[in-house]
Amino acid sequence: MGSALADGGVDTDFNPDKRDEVGGFLDDVSDFSDQKEYAKDLSKAQKEAIVDLYMNADLEVTTYSNSAGFQTNDSYTTATETVEAEGSVPVQGTVYVHKQILSWDYSGDDYKNPSQQLQYSLPGPYATFQGKTEDNINEGASSFIATLSAKYAFELVGVTRGGEATTVTEGKENGDHEVIDKKAPTG
Repeated sequence: MGSALADGGVDTDFNPDKRDEVGGFLDDVSDFSDQKEYAKDLSKAQKEAIVDLYMNADLEVTTYSNSAGFQTNDSYTTATETVEAEGSVPVQGTVYVHKQILSWDYSGDDYKNPSQQLQYSLPGPYATFQGKTEDNINEGASSFIATLSAKYAFELVGVTRGGEATTVTEGKENGDHEVIDKKAPTG
């Protein structure tokens, strides 16, 4: 049984039960600007296999510190921490990145001005950003808990799956911080 190759050499006759073939299709279409054209040639089972591959992405969370900071007049040091959650699938690699960028001033005893921002990227085909859903910092004199959530989806001509990515980080009394909860949009 031969493969059906669409214009441009993309295999639109891959087996939806084989993760490596599904990933191979994604790898082929990632080089093309109009992926929806290729998706029209796919069966419902093939489309569902693609979004299911995304839904089973492997999550890796990394924290980057830029706490060298600077001293302000009132002896507070500004710290910046980035918590990056990266979802990857076979063959295709990274399909989404959800980043929580935290910043706060710390005196050795207490915090002030904790803030956060969301950065994201969608290097995988069919991945979409649906919007920020929570941006909350519960602030105390000597600690804070920052929660940042956003919805992501994977859409392919009539088939959509997705969910909410959440990162919860605690700034502790001793000046350290820790990711206390994380959830992938594919979980």
